[in-house]
Amino acid sequence: MQRSAILGLLAAGLLATSMGGCLIGSNERESFTGKEVSAATFNRIEPGVTTADWVQGTLGEPTSKSTLADGTEILKWSYSKTKASTGTVLFIFGGSSSKTTAGSAYVEIKNGIVTRAWRTDD
Repeated sequence: MQRSAILGLLAAGLLATSMGGCLIGSNERESFTGKEVSAATFNRIEPGVTTADWVQGTLGEPTSKSTLADGTEILKWSYSKTKASTGTVLFIFGGSSSKTTAGSAYVEIKNGIVTRAWRTDD
């Protein structure tokens, strides 16, 4: 083998090893289900002051609604958010990852006035 051919192969090998972790493509997607209530909006709810009309007008239709024996209503807004990403790496196979977050906002209403409000994050 000629010396120039050997040097060319060595150079190609060095280049390939140095580029082994180069990211050459990626893709991110987000998907939502339900209704996420922002902290800023949720924090405007004041038990004993905020009306049921304000809650429904501001937050929209709840995901679910329950009525207790004493007439108290529990309104619930639930959401799920998934972030998925995929990537292709030169000389290494592609990979993917996803992360799902979920949560709910609850509002308890009696006689048209909010009596309690709380959030959960799953």
